[in-house]
Formats: sequence, C-alpha cells, structure tokens
Amino acid sequence: MNRDFLLDPVHRRRALYVLVACLAVLAAAVFLASQAQRDFGRVRVTDAYYANAGGIPIRAKLFKPLSAGREYPAPGVVYIHGYQNNRETGDAYAIEIARRGFVVLNIDAIGRGHSGIPGEPATADFDRTYGGQASVAYLRSLPFVDPGRVGVMGHSLGAEMAYLVALRDSTLKALVLTGYAYTLEATPTHPKNMLMIIGKYDEFRQRMTATRDIEREWMETERTRRAFAIDRPDLGKTYGDFAAGTARRVFVPPITHVHESHHPGAIAETLLWLRAALAPPPADWIDARRQIWPLKEFSTLVAMLSGFALLLPLGFLLLGTRFFRSLLARPTGGYACTPGDYRKFVTINGVLMWLYLPLILVLFGVHKYLVRIDGAFPMMMVNAIVWWFLWVNIIGFFLFRRWFARQAAPRGVSLLDLGISDQAGTLRVNAGRLVRTALLAVGLFFCMYFLEYLAEKIFLVNYRFVWPFFNDLTPYRWRMFLLYLPWILVCFLQTGAFLHGQLRRPPRTTPMRTFFGRSWENVVALCLPVVLFLAVQYIPLFTTGFIPFEGPNGLFVVFVINLVHVLALLAITAVISTWFFEWTGRIYLGAILNALLVAWSFAASQVIAPIPM
Repeated sequence: MNRDFLLDPVHRRRALYVLVACLAVLAAAVFLASQAQRDFGRVRVTDAYYANAGGIPIRAKLFKPLSAGREYPAPGVVYIHGYQNNRETGDAYAIEIARRGFVVLNIDAIGRGHSGIPGEPATADFDRTYGGQASVAYLRSLPFVDPGRVGVMGHSLGAEMAYLVALRDSTLKALVLTGYAYTLEATPTHPKNMLMIIGKYDEFRQRMTATRDIEREWMETERTRRAFAIDRPDLGKTYGDFAAGTARRVFVPPITHVHESHHPGAIAETLLWLRAALAPPPADWIDARRQIWPLKEFSTLVAMLSGFALLLPLGFLLLGTRFFRSLLARPTGGYACTPGDYRKFVTINGVLMWLYLPLILVLFGVHKYLVRIDGAFPMMMVNAIVWWFLWVNIIGFFLFRRWFARQAAPRGVSLLDLGISDQAGTLRVNAGRLVRTALLAVGLFFCMYFLEYLAEKIFLVNYRFVWPFFNDLTPYRWRMFLLYLPWILVCFLQTGAFLHGQLRRPPRTTPMRTFFGRSWENVVALCLPVVLFLAVQYIPLFTTGFIPFEGPNGLFVVFVINLVHVLALLAITAVISTWFFEWTGRIYLGAILNALLVAWSFAASQVIAPIPM
C-alpha cells in the first residue's frame, strides 16, 4: 500500500507542491531575517576577520549604521557571547544597539564559530579574553569609529571576558555585564560606567554572587560596596556620573541565564546605559522599547524548520525515482506494541535517559583524574551528550535483545518484521540496498547543508533559535563532524530499532495518519523523559530559588541548560526517522540521515575550549 501511495502521480504532485512551499518559506524567512538584522537597509552588516596577539584568527559580524563615517565617527561596542554559543547569539543586542547609531562588533569568541582554536590555559600566551582584547583594538582601528567612545559587553562567560578586558583597559567608556557578577577588583572609578544585569532565576547566580536571595543580599555585599562606594545602594537605581566614568547600576529582571541574551527588558536597559555613556548621534536614537530583534530570531527558526520540513517531500520524491525505488517497502509483519507495553517501554527508556547527570559525572571524573579526553575528542560538551546517548543505547540494545529473544521471537516476530534485517531468519542487510540508502541520506543532508550555506554566505543568516543549531563548517569543524559521526550513527541505529521495532504502534487508516500518529508517539517516547527532567530542575528554581541539579562547581547546570537544545533535536529526529521508516520499512535511512544532521549541529554549534570549572 505504501509503495502504491508513494508512486501515485497525485501524491507525488502534492509532494512537489509541499517541497516548493517549504523552499519558498525558507527563502522568505532568510530574507526577512537578513532585513531585520540590517534594520531594513539602515545598517550595513558584514563579516570581519582579524587575529589576536598570538595569531589566532577571529571572525566577527560588523554592524555599521549608515550614519557612521570618517567625517562623523560613531561610538563602538564589542559584544562577546557566552561559553556555549557563537556570534549569532549576540544579534539581539547587536541589532538594537546598531540601529541606534553605534558600530557593533559581534564576535565569534576563540574556540567558537569560525574563530580559531585556543591553546592550553597553562601556557603564558593563552588569551584569557578569548579574542575580546584584540576585538576592542580592531574596532578602534576602524576609521568610522570614534576610539574615545568605545564600550564592551558580554553574556555569561563572555561577560567575564568583557570584564577582564575592561579591567585591563581604563580607556573604555562603558561596560555591560549580563549573566555575570563583578568581583572585588571593581572600584568606584574602574571599570568605567558599569551596568550589571543578572536574572532573578539565573541558574548560576548563587555561585557567581555567593548570595541565596540576590534581590535582598547582593547590594549589601562587599563587592557592591567597593564598586559603588555606598553602603546600601538600591537595585535598579543609577549611581555615579557618566562623564566621570563612575556610573553604576544593577538590574535584576525575572529571567533565567539563557534569557539574559534575549530579553527585551535587559536589552532596553543596555540601550539606555550605552546612550548615556557613549553619546550616539541624537538623530539615530529610537525608543529603547521599540525592538525588532525577535523578527530576526523567529525568522531564523522558521528557516530552520522549513529546512527540516523540505527533507520529507524531497525524500518522498527521490524514493520514487528509478535509482532509489528499490528502497521502497512497507513495514512488514503483524507486530504492533500494545498500549501497556508501550507505557512500560517508554518508562524504561525514561529511566535510562535520567542517567544523564550520573554519566556526565563519570565522564568528567575520568577526564580529570585518569585521562584527558579532549586530547582525542576536543568538544567536551558534545562528549557529554554523545557519552550519555551512547550508553543509553548500549543498555537499550541489551534490553532489546532480551525482549526479542523472550517475547518477540516466540510470537513469530522476526528482525525483518522490525525493519532491522532484509531476511526473516537472520540479521542480514543487502549491501546494494544499504549503499543506495546511504547515498540518499547523504544527498538529503547536503541539500539542507547547501541551503544553509547559501543563506550564511549571501545574507549572513544561519539556522538558529536562542541556541546555535546549524551554520557552515570550517575545515577543522568538518574534521569534528567526521570524528563524532560514527558514534552518533550507532546511537541512532539502536534508537531506530527501539522506536520502529520494539515500540511500533498499530497502523492507522491511511499512510499519512499512520505517520502522524507514530511520529507523535515516538516524540513522546524520546522527549517526555527530558521534559520531566527539566521540570524537576526548573519548577523548584521558579518557586523556591533552589536548583536540584547543580553539581560540583555548577557543572550540572551547564549540561541541564544544554538539554533544551538536545530536546529540540530529539523531537526533529523522531519525526524524520518515522517518515522514512514508513516508506522504506527499514530503520537505516532515517538513522543515517539523523546522524548526519546531528553531527553537523554538534560540530557547527558546540564550543572547542576548556570547560569553565
């Protein structure tokens, strides 16, 4: 039935219409994101390339308002993103600052994005600012920037870098810290004109401020008294004098750590602060509450989702071609998971997925006390995710084998019925079929990669939403892609066997209803444990201020935050895997394609730098 459905001219024509619609939406979203980032033509956005003192290359996005020029140089701001991010994360601030008359240099910190890889922290020439200091020097060298009106800002670890730069450079006229707390080194006069923004529900606030209740306690700490020269300053009140460089202010909005880089209130506070400290052209000023950055952020989300969506009709059409038609098959056999077994298997899988933090603790224990893992696998954040996903699937594999031997096989269910084998009696995969499967997966992957590559090269826009998801790869990151791909592929092969074999629910009345129903069931199976895990972390945080999973030196917090990024990928891969299983009757096309996409996401977006512990 599935073969006839896929080859039916009516259905193929509809698939073509859907494909064209996805491409049109993607193109429109990319163009709209580009226009928002350029303030609809009032700001010029270009790539900038330079190097730090050690010769490590740095890439940045330069926002230049049309009002800035040699005759009327504008004030400048360097933005440094957080640890687990790249330059696109700073676009919310950069867009709003630039459209108000500032030149903004939004950098890929060293070890992120397209910038170079940092050396060992123990060496004398290690750049503790991760390119921040070199970025300030580069910004000042531009002929349309007033070198006497330059500020620096950042979020999280990027704020720490910005703070370090400002401590070293007394000529900087403004400093904005988001998601980071100044230290005892701050005085009433240095750094100049310092604004601190930290969320009431920032997961790191207790570690950074050494306070339980930041709203009640922070302004009475020794650090604040030293920085303000006042015994009991008030939150949300500005002290000092901008002309003298002594202005000070602390703002605590009701947001989490991640939201500090994408919060209208925090952005408005920053805009007003930079206006007072750096004096942009009055004619360029726009009310701080009038912000357009969400248009860019949601447009890149739509572009990313459209890129994923077009893989479904494109794969549908390619499977109907002469070369790939041999891959067509419907899921065989009469096996279907009962409602009771579905709940049991999902529960067991959920328990395994809750091993996330214990497995991470083991990984970093090995890394710290036995062997340096990042010597062979440089992306430690990826190591943690892959390590977790790999062990969940290794344990799942043995549970699958036990289930198959004790329950499935005695009922006459074969590996062929489960979409794992091309023969009923044994595990055997046809080599020619597997090669064509791999070629189709690679072709679909490069189609999505090429579309993103064009968007980034032409419009300086990539696929993201709050977190970095996908951007084009440097040669080094292509090597990371190939390094991690086999491990991720192993994981998705077992995940496919679990979702489409052991967990497969009965078919619906039509192929499309079957796809939607099974997609939802598979998304629930993969994502519900993660959602519950996040709920256990964040419900106490929002209600009591307590974080259950903090870990040594706040280690767990970093990885729990990263779970939201992982959650989105799990949901998307579950849908893709289900789609291609329904048309091929095998787990392999979806598994290979998902491994390629996830390896790309990790290689493109994840940091290559020491863990801040």
